[in-house]
Amino acid sequence: MISWIQKYFQRHFRIVFALVLLAMAVPLVVIYSQSAGMSRANAAGPRRPFFGTDLDNEAVMAKAAADASRSLQMRGRYSGYPMQVSEETFARIAGLALADRLHIPEPTDKDLSDFISHLPVFQSNGEFDPKRYSEFQENLAKNPAFTIADANRIFREDARLAAVARVLGGPGYVLPGDVRDILSNTETKWTIAVATLDSASVGEIPVTEDVLKKYFDEHAGSYEIGSRLKASKVLFRVDEFPPPRAPTDAEVQAYYNANRARFPLPPEKDGAKPDPTKPADNLAKVRPQVELAMRLDASTRAATKYASDFTVALFQQKLAPNSPELAAFLASVKRTAEPMTPFVPDNPPADLSWAAAHSEDLSHLSREKFFSDPISTPEGVVVLLWNDTLPPYKPMLSEVHDKVAADYKEAEKRRRFSERGQQVHDRLVAAVKAGTTFDKAAAAEKLEVKTFEPFTRATPSKDVPEAALQPLSHLNAGEVSTMETSGDGTKGYFVYAAQKQLPDLTPANPKYAEITANVSRYLTEANGEAIMSNLVEAELQKTAPAKAPTP
Repeated sequence: MISWIQKYFQRHFRIVFALVLLAMAVPLVVIYSQSAGMSRANAAGPRRPFFGTDLDNEAVMAKAAADASRSLQMRGRYSGYPMQVSEETFARIAGLALADRLHIPEPTDKDLSDFISHLPVFQSNGEFDPKRYSEFQENLAKNPAFTIADANRIFREDARLAAVARVLGGPGYVLPGDVRDILSNTETKWTIAVATLDSASVGEIPVTEDVLKKYFDEHAGSYEIGSRLKASKVLFRVDEFPPPRAPTDAEVQAYYNANRARFPLPPEKDGAKPDPTKPADNLAKVRPQVELAMRLDASTRAATKYASDFTVALFQQKLAPNSPELAAFLASVKRTAEPMTPFVPDNPPADLSWAAAHSEDLSHLSREKFFSDPISTPEGVVVLLWNDTLPPYKPMLSEVHDKVAADYKEAEKRRRFSERGQQVHDRLVAAVKAGTTFDKAAAAEKLEVKTFEPFTRATPSKDVPEAALQPLSHLNAGEVSTMETSGDGTKGYFVYAAQKQLPDLTPANPKYAEITANVSRYLTEANGEAIMSNLVEAELQKTAPAKAPTP
């Protein structure tokens, strides 16, 4: 469904996407117009009904997208992705239509107040924060494009949509066994000791050519070189385009005010911190850096514009790659095309790291599209000219020798570390079973040991390594866990459960009812979203473009 919605919006509602981008740039402000110039409501063509809304009416769809964007932001769920807004737009239209069909009433003032007070964006420490809501109202009062009345309308619609979701999602029944499992996992009180093994203990990994060849032969597919771009670059150095004049004092001040984070202030002679409320005074301390940055920005913009004009000329003159006419054109504009070492666009060498951000564009260069868009690099702005596309190939070991050696060392180090971890674990378990304390058993293995104050998984100590929490779901008192490794693989942790105190797993525990309610609410929301998604998809498919018949 997601890809279909995306294609549909891209094909029919470019204005909607423009509005969504505006919403991303200016929080809670989405500007739209219902004038004839912005709408295709009266244009010829079939109507596309969707729960009573015409999908071909761009003015209506623009307003729906604006409401969806504002709703996501006011509920604290806005991610910044246009796709999220487009999905929310369809779900909102469908949900409000269902609310009418199901005769779900408008929320009362009390219902609305309760709904708003439970929105995460207006809460602090799980409670409604009047200050946050007051700040929200103050911001709306200053915003002519989105008023308090608009916000109240959307909140009322959101409250009805929440009611629809509850109807669709059902009761959210939770099995008692699931509640007990969650209670046990989150509220069990643990007293643990953690012994740490360093991966450096495995020592240096010896490497021979015979070992490397065997490793390379076994993993040859991992070293295949993909399709490489053979190109030349036309460079437009930034220093070729100096600004036509020095910036005025007002321009420097405005630039500094907008980019203060880029210019940290030097410490005061007496050690006092600079006063951030005095931008004019602070500017004097960093003005040379600010003016240099302004000149660089202006020169970069000028170089980029010149490079863009260059690509337009390449297109207009219909030049062919690697042709004498192209060479003559380059000579006429006093530019040279410098050959580059062939590289894989999505895996460029370190000296071309900037190419990775443009791999999609560069991978599509060909005889038909032989020049790239202007690209900013440490050297300046460049335009790449396609020369050839070299096919994938399997390199010889000598070509990737250093990488193979590094990969082998890393793989062998992990293997030996895991093997050593298993051996240490077995000795720790045997020693503890024989009556030796965990501390003494770990000390005999030359491991660093730390004991932690009692805690639960719901409120773990910040000093407990994250990896050391993993075995607690299946560890019993008096047991030693197998080795858990840190995220970077440099540390191994053995967890000894000194004490394990289970919570009350009956409904008499207040946490039992709390967990039941939370899980029930989650299941209701998840079921409601799944059902709404299916309803939206089914309705969209009624007006989806017909697929071409399979030959």
